[in-house]
Amino acid sequence: PDGKSQVSVRYENNKPVSIDTIVISTQHSPEVSQKHLKEAVIEEIVYKVLPKEYLHDNIKFFVNPTGKFVIGGPQGDAGLTGRKIIVDTYGGSCPHG
Repeated sequence: PDGKSQVSVRYENNKPVSIDTIVISTQHSPEVSQKHLKEAVIEEIVYKVLPKEYLHDNIKFFVNPTGKFVIGGPQGDAGLTGRKIIVDTYGGSCPHG
């Protein structure tokens, strides 16, 4: 299965204090509804993996925000020449040439 995630963290005095936004895109079966997928990802992954001290009720969740993600791997993403030449970010700013 293919997937990507981004977690935006709020800092105070150079220390993480909470999570602001979580974006997760995950490949899935065509039969899975967006509602079920979002609930499952949040309950079975996010709340089990991320440190509890950073979780709160106001986190913005985006699970497969562009819709269905049925085709994964190089056929559907950066593995093909000329498509999405940048798919990774590190830190708050990532120059790209």
